[in-house]
Amino acid sequence: MSDKHYQNYHSIIFDYMRQANVQSICVSEDFNSSVEALSLKEKFFKDSDLFRVFVGIHPQFAKVSSDMRLFEGLFQSKLDFIDGIGEIGLDPTYANLDPDNTLERQKIVFEKMLHLAETNNKPVSLHSRRSVNEIMEILPSYKIRNAVFHWYDGNKSNLKRINDKGYFVSFGPYLLYSSDKQTLLKEADINLILVETDGPVKYKNCFEGALTSPSLVVSIVYFASVLLKKSIDDLTEILYMNSTRFMN
Repeated sequence: MSDKHYQNYHSIIFDYMRQANVQSICVSEDFNSSVEALSLKEKFFKDSDLFRVFVGIHPQFAKVSSDMRLFEGLFQSKLDFIDGIGEIGLDPTYANLDPDNTLERQKIVFEKMLHLAETNNKPVSLHSRRSVNEIMEILPSYKIRNAVFHWYDGNKSNLKRINDKGYFVSFGPYLLYSSDKQTLLKEADINLILVETDGPVKYKNCFEGALTSPSLVVSIVYFASVLLKKSIDDLTEILYMNSTRFMN
C-alpha cells in the first residue's frame, strides 16, 4: 500500500479491509517506503490491527548506504508501530545489473536487518530469488522469531529444508495459473503456508493485469482449498492460525 501505484486507491482498499475484516501486512522495500507505510498506519489504522507494517531494505536497494543509517533511526523511533522486518534478503540479479550492488553489500545489509529482527523479536519477510541456499546458510545463525520465504520459487528439496526449520512459505495470485507453484503448494507443510498478493505486482491470465488488492486473497484461498482438497472454511482456519503464529 505504500507504493505510488496505490495512492489514488487508499480509501477504496481501506474501506474494503474494514468491511470485510481483512488484515493485511504492508511490506516495505527501502527507507522511503518504510516511512510511507508507517504514515499510512498512523493516519488510517492507528487503533486497528487490520493494517500491519513491516519495514526493511530490499536487496535491490542495499547499495544506498544512507538508507541504512536513516532506517535504523526510523526503526527505533517508530518501534511501537512496527510489526516485522521486510522485505529483506539476497538476490544476485541485482548484483548483475549493478556492479555497485554486490552480493557482499547485500549480505551486510541483510545481516543488519536480521540483527534488528533478533534484537527486537520481530518476524521477517524474505526475498530469496536465486538465493535460497545462501539465505539458509545465514538465517539459522540468528534467533528469528518467525520467517516467511515470500513468493517461494525454489525447488522441492529446499522447500523441505525451509519447512524442517519451521520457516513459512507464501503463495500469491500466480497460484491460480502456475502448475509449478501448485506443485510446491502441495509439497509444503500445510501448517507453514501463508497467502499474499505482493502488490502492486500485476498478474496475467485470469487477472488481466488488474491492480492487486487484498480482495484477491479470497480467490487464492479458494483455489488453494481445491488443490489441497480441504473445505474453504477448514483452510481459512488453518491459514488464520498460521498467520497468528507467524505474527505471534
